[in-house]
Amino acid sequence: MRKVAQNLKRPKYQFWAGLTVTCFMLSLEVTPHLAALTTKASPTAQQLPRENAMRDDIVRKAQSYLNLPYIFGGASPTGFDCSGLVMYLYNQHGFTMPHGVIYMRPTLRLTKNPQKGDVIFFRNDNGVVGHVGMYIDEERFIHAPKPGAVIRYEKLKHPYWRQRFVEIRSVF
Repeated sequence: MRKVAQNLKRPKYQFWAGLTVTCFMLSLEVTPHLAALTTKASPTAQQLPRENAMRDDIVRKAQSYLNLPYIFGGASPTGFDCSGLVMYLYNQHGFTMPHGVIYMRPTLRLTKNPQKGDVIFFRNDNGVVGHVGMYIDEERFIHAPKPGAVIRYEKLKHPYWRQRFVEIRSVF
């Protein structure tokens, strides 16, 4: 035992002993976090029905605001602009989302398998991504189009929207 203690005083052994202790301590710190990540990454049978129910409710609420007037900067049931409508609906379900298309877009996850309630992005006439709506199905979306108009359905296959389509993103 005495010989081991003397060897640990040598610089090369101190380095390896320190590294071993550091790695061990890090593994104690990281292991619980990895376990938490793996349980969150694989959805359980209870999470999927909850997500579907939430999507249904968000779309139902969006439909309840059909024919409500567009109000620039609006984000309440008295009137919405395009991003205000999406932000309000998701905030009502516990998601924090910024107001404004350019601020909202990077907070959402790009999806190649769109589902109802996802956020659909379009270019404005000047080519800038500046308009959003709520994806309903392969044919329709709901949005607050412009001043003087009301919240309404639009067809995704309409040439105006088809040529301005950018992407669909999701909070889920």
